[in-house]
Amino acid sequence: MPFLDVAARSAVIGALMRPRSAVVIGASAKRRGSGNFALANLVGASSQVDVFLVHPSADEIDGHPTVRDVAALPVGIDMALVSLPSRSLLPVLQDLESRGCRAAVVPTSGLNAEERHKLAEFAGTSSLAVHGPNCMGLINVTDGVAGWFYDDTLTDQRKGPISLISQSGSAAFLTRAVEGVGFSKIVSTGNEMALTTADYLRWLASDPDTTTVGLVIESITDVPDFVDSIRELRAAGKRAVALKIGRTERGLAAARAHTGALAGGHAGYAALFERLDLPLVADYDELATALQVLATPGMPSARGCRIAIVTDSGGESGLAADQSTGRGVELATFQASTLEALGEALPDCEIGNPLDAGASPDAEDDAYAKVYDSVVSDAGVDSLMVIVEGHQSISHGELHYSTELASSLRATALAEPGKPVIAVSSSSIATNDELRGWLAPVPLVGGIPNAYAALRALAGNRRAIPADPERVAGLPSHGDVHQLRQRLAAEVGTVSAGLTREVLKAYGIPVAPSIVAASADEAVDRAARRYPVVVKIVSPDVAHRSDIGGVIVGVANEQGLREAIDTIRACVEAAVPGCVIEGFEIQPLIRGVEAIAGFAADPVFGAIVTAGTGGTLVELEGDVRSCPVPADVDACEQLLRGTRLARRLEGYRNLIPVTSPRPLADLVSRLSWLAADLGDVVAACDLNPVMVEPGTGIVIAVDALMVTEGAVLGAAREVPAVEEVPRR
Repeated sequence: MPFLDVAARSAVIGALMRPRSAVVIGASAKRRGSGNFALANLVGASSQVDVFLVHPSADEIDGHPTVRDVAALPVGIDMALVSLPSRSLLPVLQDLESRGCRAAVVPTSGLNAEERHKLAEFAGTSSLAVHGPNCMGLINVTDGVAGWFYDDTLTDQRKGPISLISQSGSAAFLTRAVEGVGFSKIVSTGNEMALTTADYLRWLASDPDTTTVGLVIESITDVPDFVDSIRELRAAGKRAVALKIGRTERGLAAARAHTGALAGGHAGYAALFERLDLPLVADYDELATALQVLATPGMPSARGCRIAIVTDSGGESGLAADQSTGRGVELATFQASTLEALGEALPDCEIGNPLDAGASPDAEDDAYAKVYDSVVSDAGVDSLMVIVEGHQSISHGELHYSTELASSLRATALAEPGKPVIAVSSSSIATNDELRGWLAPVPLVGGIPNAYAALRALAGNRRAIPADPERVAGLPSHGDVHQLRQRLAAEVGTVSAGLTREVLKAYGIPVAPSIVAASADEAVDRAARRYPVVVKIVSPDVAHRSDIGGVIVGVANEQGLREAIDTIRACVEAAVPGCVIEGFEIQPLIRGVEAIAGFAADPVFGAIVTAGTGGTLVELEGDVRSCPVPADVDACEQLLRGTRLARRLEGYRNLIPVTSPRPLADLVSRLSWLAADLGDVVAACDLNPVMVEPGTGIVIAVDALMVTEGAVLGAAREVPAVEEVPRR
């Protein structure tokens, strides 16, 4: 029987969460192990589950009777907790399947390659749903069910609206760091050979006891399925926040291209989460804090990340401003009416954001209340963050002072329920329970950076999940794509200049014309009446030409051209002794703003398209953004808005006239379709630089590099965008 469909998997998860019957296999009569822990947790958490034990020789374990083998079990048991060595695992799972068991939770780790392959093959075809392996199990806190393999661990959680799905087992312990809010479900999915994070997300979308979901993700094997599950969760009105652990591995060929380096690491995941409006945090502390705030009853979403900060200390104000850098938040600019109101409430106080509300010597007793009300009512403020002395060890006097502020802040939050208000202890040490009670329903969180992560998370989960873009007119037909794929598959390493240009032309991507001359005499002959020009080395042994003096710009005449060729030849031969010099590329000098556009193949996403500031310092500057492919022009324009390049095109300091990013966005979109069509045979593609004409925004690629999947062991090289220009 084939593996269960989506609806059936959801039903199986229901059986795992609320089983009527369960069997424990692998508990020991002689020692305490994970099977014994699972038995104790299961029996201790609930009396509503019929529990069975299988052991080949013992009559009872920990006071519970056993049966000798799986064949002696009743048919149709909901859940099996199977803690066995890897060599014994598969036969038992096969026996459970034959008895109609619905699902097995498998903590086993350390499987060798053959064992993993056989288990994956079984999990992919069995009617028994495998949860794991290499997991800690799952806990239904709401209903008191614990299929958990660790000794009395996390089974005493406070009930609440948060559910956690974690591929990393140890991450489940962050539930202890979430203050003031409890949990609904805790799921450790492990290696996800059958049941996945997406399956549990779908189930939680209809779980009435879950409002907020935390995700700890190591990898996603089926991106469309994950996207669909987030879509269902969003449609159900539930919020989620994610922590991505680990890095995406890429082929060496992709890393040799600029784009492969720039889009490395978790860029693909970050781009996917941004597309899904799924907030991404950096560590366990940020995740715990974000979950606490998102799950606070009545906590509204934020319209954006424009934050107002109020403190009673100049030092804290400066620290908060410093720590806002790079956190994905913006310090809001107060409107004129707000500035006036704040000036009246805080005489002789410097008004700014962050605001030191304790700096006014003549403030009235109700000054803080007036400040909070004025700031939170400002239309340019999306959320209010108030820094208090709120850590666990504060003195009685500090607590009394903070509780006075808490009363004012609480009143402000209740009067303006549509805008997030949080209190933040300047320290991430555990917060004070008494103060937290005074503040409720305003959450008290620990640590300013953690608070920024929480407020950023409140601004997420609002947009509808975008549908896949429709294929635009003017792209190659299915048949043409098939032919291009076949031709590219025949290339090993760097794709030839002619084919590179042909592929780009097929997708409507403009590339600057150029010629290749074998000698200085030929170069002089063919460059006549084309000055000024750019001269570049053409060699299969040179990866990045400008790095070793292989490019000279602005050659104005015949003498300069001959000198440039001699200089380039000498530099290249000194840097790469014995290299093959095929010729010299002559290209018209094109001026403009330098951009880069490219893509890199990705084992998870297929390909990731990247765009931003280009040129020789592209990796040093790192001013790029990425997104999964394909992407329409609007999405690519939005991508560019997140770069410093976009600020330059907007006319920053009048360095260039205001320039539309739309033509560049169109080029990036077309490149994304190229990546979607051909990313299975092309490991990486760079267009760098792409020249953007100031004012008009007209774009043209000056250099193109395309590397096939077969380039892993070969040396990649930049490919001149060659066009045979007839002699005049």
